[in-house]
Amino acid sequence: MSLTLEQIVGDFADSLLKIDSSGIAFRNFKPGVGPYGEPQLVRQVASHLNDLPTYSSKVKTKRTPDLLISGEWAIECKIARPFGDNGKPAENWSVNLLHPYPGNTSLLGDCLKLASIGGDEKLSS
Repeated sequence: MSLTLEQIVGDFADSLLKIDSSGIAFRNFKPGVGPYGEPQLVRQVASHLNDLPTYSSKVKTKRTPDLLISGEWAIECKIARPFGDNGKPAENWSVNLLHPYPGNTSLLGDCLKLASIGGDEKLSS
C-alpha cells in the first residue's frame, strides 16, 4: 500500500487531536499537546498511528528521521511555538524553523539531514 503525504498529514492531525483531547497531562503541565517536547509528542503520534489498520505497526520513531513509516516515508517533525506557556510571545522561536546551517536543529537543518540518510522511503519535513 502506498500512503500519500496528504493521508499521513490527515492521520497525524487526527492523532494530535486525540492526544490534545485525552485529558492526560504531560509532566506537571495542563492537559493537551502544548507542553510536549518534539520527541515525546512524535512518540505519542506514532503510537496512535500504529493503532490504525492503515499503518499496521509500521511506524517507528528514531533520531533521524523523527518518524519512519517503514518502506513508505521518512518524516522530520518540527514544533513551532510562537507563544510561551504564559501567553507571551516567545523570543527567537523562528530560529527553530529557519536557521540555515547543517547540523542545526532547525527545519532547514532537518531537511538537510533527511536528504543525507538514504533508504527507500519518500522524504518529507
